[in-house]
Amino acid sequence: MDFSQIETALGLASSALGTTGKAVATFEAVKKLLKSEKKPDNGEADALLNTLATELTTANVMNVQLSEALKVLGRQLKQQDEFEKEKSRYELFRTGQNDMVFKLRVDAANGQPDHFICPVCLNRDKLVSFITGEGDYKRCQTSSEHTFAFSKTYYNWPTSGSGW
Repeated sequence: MDFSQIETALGLASSALGTTGKAVATFEAVKKLLKSEKKPDNGEADALLNTLATELTTANVMNVQLSEALKVLGRQLKQQDEFEKEKSRYELFRTGQNDMVFKLRVDAANGQPDHFICPVCLNRDKLVSFITGEGDYKRCQTSSEHTFAFSKTYYNWPTSGSGW
């Protein structure tokens, strides 16, 4: 998870709170001015009302930005949770040649056939990428650079004099 999103949301919340506090203070000043026993100064009242309008607008804009930041953060948390659920369906598996891959857990198959996924893609890119191929070596469907040795076939080469 990108913690800068959380820091941004907290910064917006703090700013919105500060601006709302200023608006409340300005509102109290307007109220005090209007309740005063002496006749209010129209210039001062206009200035306070303009300040209040600006502060309320600023607070509203910050609240909209905060709401958007929280929506983005919520989507990221949901994606992270879904990824963790999917990742939990797999267990680390050592191939016959000591390569490490992830294998679908039998109890989490949900009708899917037995398969392997690339540990590089899973851990680095948060991507479930199948490992495919026949024979000793298999590779990741996403990156052909991610290859895995599952077994080693030994060939019986003909001895000399056999006509080769």
